[in-house]
Amino acid sequence: MDTTSNKRIVFITGDKGGVGKSFTARTLVQYYIDHQIPFRAYDTDPVNPNLSQFYPDVTTSLNIEEEGALDTIRYDFDKHSLFVVDCAARSIRDLDLWFKEMNLFEQRTSLKLSFTFLFVVTPDKSCTFIMKDALERFGKVARYVVIKNMAKGSNFSLYDESKLRQAFLIEYGGQEILLPKLLERTVVNLDHYDLGFSAALNDNRIISPDRSRVFSFLSRAYAQFLSINNWLIPEEQS
Repeated sequence: MDTTSNKRIVFITGDKGGVGKSFTARTLVQYYIDHQIPFRAYDTDPVNPNLSQFYPDVTTSLNIEEEGALDTIRYDFDKHSLFVVDCAARSIRDLDLWFKEMNLFEQRTSLKLSFTFLFVVTPDKSCTFIMKDALERFGKVARYVVIKNMAKGSNFSLYDESKLRQAFLIEYGGQEILLPKLLERTVVNLDHYDLGFSAALNDNRIISPDRSRVFSFLSRAYAQFLSINNWLIPEEQS
């Protein structure tokens, strides 16, 4: 389990491209901004740097394929207390290697550092492969949250009925939340104009029904994040 900390790294990950990982990262970043929670974000997706595109002022782009790229986060320990990492698909092995090279787990007490992994899942059968891998690699050192992406469907029975879910909830003390669906047309319009959620609420290029949908979506998403807020911020801020 993590220790009392004044620093936390939140990793947002998923099994493959298209599960809504980056969209989840955008929503979480907006949550921090709207709740005036200081943070620094990192986009490690070299193919589709979504977070860098919509929130460039608070995001550093990292090419995880470059050796030592993640060291930037370690450099920033003296500047920030909360770090949000939008992980490239299937990057758990790279994170594990970095943790070992930096000796972060062993130093977490002296660094007052804690870790949270957010797994974005869909109804797809393969959606839990990376979660199983992460649990085996990082064990009970970190906190874990499953985020069911409702934009990809509502029938999560394959996950809900799995033995992995039982272990996740009972053995690892995992939590589950929902990411509500935002109408695809609305998402396309935001993407067309490269608008973050807050900017979209004040941009006349986004029609009023879509602005209302964004407002409603954020309200519902924020209620979910608030239920796990202690795992999204450093413990000393909770």
